[in-house]
Amino acid sequence: MFIGRFLSVVVFVGVVVSAVFGLLIVKQKNQFKAEYARTSEELKKTSEQLEESKVLLERTSKHLEEVKAELAQERERAQKLDNDLKETQSQLADLQQKSESSSSMANQHKSELDALTAKLEEEKKANQEASEKIENLVKEKLALEDSIARLTNELNKFKQASPAVARAVSMRTGIHGKVVSVNRNWNFVVLNIGEKDGLVENGELEVFRNKQFLGKIKIVSTEPSTAVADIVMDSLKGNIQPGDDVLN
Repeated sequence: MFIGRFLSVVVFVGVVVSAVFGLLIVKQKNQFKAEYARTSEELKKTSEQLEESKVLLERTSKHLEEVKAELAQERERAQKLDNDLKETQSQLADLQQKSESSSSMANQHKSELDALTAKLEEEKKANQEASEKIENLVKEKLALEDSIARLTNELNKFKQASPAVARAVSMRTGIHGKVVSVNRNWNFVVLNIGEKDGLVENGELEVFRNKQFLGKIKIVSTEPSTAVADIVMDSLKGNIQPGDDVLN
């Protein structure tokens, strides 16, 4: 009887244990199903995310290739810009060297121009002084010609009033001089020789140009270094001019 109870207890315990294990197994099975469903859902989401990541990766890879291509272009452009910069720097150096050379030449030319300008100013000043001297000489010459004309006129009047005074005289030979000026109105000349050269009043000289006889002149008045002579009109063979030679 004891054994029967024991067996009953054992069976009961076994049934209880089996029931408990069954419940545990069912619970665990349900947990596994829920875990599997959750895992499947997560796996599905992960797969979808993986597909999206693949698409994003493809896009990223494509964009990366585009960026690489743009980067290569930018590098090529940067290299070209660098080459252009080097060439520009070289040209700038050449231009700077040429500019320095041009500046040096310009300074040299400026110095030469300043020197020429100073020389020109000196020559202009000298020319102005020479012009003033020439003007003064011309005035003196005109005044001298007027004075000579008056003296000659008075002398002619004196000769006409006293014909005996106009006598022929002899002069030493070898006298040589030049005609300084000619007065066409009164037909007389001024000579660059005078008393100290042997000229005397009423003495006669012949006028030549390049050894060609032009006519005779007759001394009417003398100074130490100059003289005035009338042109002997009936002896003329040519037109007497300043610079012609006179001799006897």
